[in-house]
Amino acid sequence: MPNRPLAAFDIETIPDPDVGRRILGLEGDDASVVKQMFENRLEQTDGKTGYPQLPHHRVVTIGVAWLEPESGRFKIGTVGGDEMDERSHLEGFFALFRDAATSPRLISWNGSGFDLPVIRYRSMLHGIAAPQFYREDGDRKRSNYQNRFHDLHVDLMDVLSGYGASHRVGLGTLSGLVGLPGKSFIEGEVWEHVVSGEGEIVREYCKMDVLLTLLLYLDWEVHRGNLEAGRLREYVAGIRESLRQDGFAGWREIVAALEGWPEWRGAS
Repeated sequence: MPNRPLAAFDIETIPDPDVGRRILGLEGDDASVVKQMFENRLEQTDGKTGYPQLPHHRVVTIGVAWLEPESGRFKIGTVGGDEMDERSHLEGFFALFRDAATSPRLISWNGSGFDLPVIRYRSMLHGIAAPQFYREDGDRKRSNYQNRFHDLHVDLMDVLSGYGASHRVGLGTLSGLVGLPGKSFIEGEVWEHVVSGEGEIVREYCKMDVLLTLLLYLDWEVHRGNLEAGRLREYVAGIRESLRQDGFAGWREIVAALEGWPEWRGAS
């Protein structure tokens, strides 16, 4: 395992009500416009999705699970402010890359196909410059966060599918297969919780996604022979201890569920 910090990240979005009014000509408050956008999109896609094309997504939270491989130091949280303050989320994300010496290895689940494109589109909307995110890593050609086949950003869903050679599976599907707790904390659509003022539950839901993404990445590193199973257990013990300090009651169940992971498979 490299000494570069690991940062598993995920974004949560809603249909952007400003786009609904400015571009689509919809009327009403945020809740009304978002609902109309969702329903209209369902009709356009014959019920396949209610979410708009990527540039019309509004980022309402970005979660990050941070692990320092050498020390085992772990922290998890979100990088922005109020759910509707999109600029704060985007600027908080890019702040992770200010220092080239400590910039992390990004880990995502479908980050190449969804999260990073949305972040790029929405940053252009806000006029946010992020040159530090596009720089090359030393002298290595094409070593940057944009290169699909480099490891500064590992889109785990993409990698495990053979870069699309096989069907891409969901985060919950693989988590369940290897014995990790399933995605939880939320029912219904993210936008319903946001417009109802339930931002906390969306933040915790996003944190759960980044935790699963980080643990699956570490499990994959064991599979590749880059990480010893004993070291994985040490990481998980530290993660469980950190999550015990979280004030959100839902994490208690997750801490308990991780107590037997990954030992149930007979890891040695």
